Amino acid sequence: MKSITHTSLKALPIFFAAVALSSCDVEKTQDGEMPEVKVEGEAKLPKYDVDAPDVDIKKKKVEMEVPTIEVTPADEDTNDQ
Repeated sequence: MKSITHTSLKALPIFFAAVALSSCDVEKTQDGEMPEVKVEGEAKLPKYDVDAPDVDIKKKKVEMEVPTIEVTPADEDTNDQ
């Protein structure tokens, strides 16, 4: 019973806020309109001269030494602590 009352007290402010917001009466008193926009001329974007570097992609076969790792699992008796 105590947890239900505690939960109800948390929800009470949310309930009152919902009632207060839903009781608003809103009426439109004037229509809105978009402003008039006049565009003259033509749009020109800037021009750029870009010299990109040449990139050559090649494959090369390489042999590498990979270190070997030895893993020894712990005894099961030490895991029961």
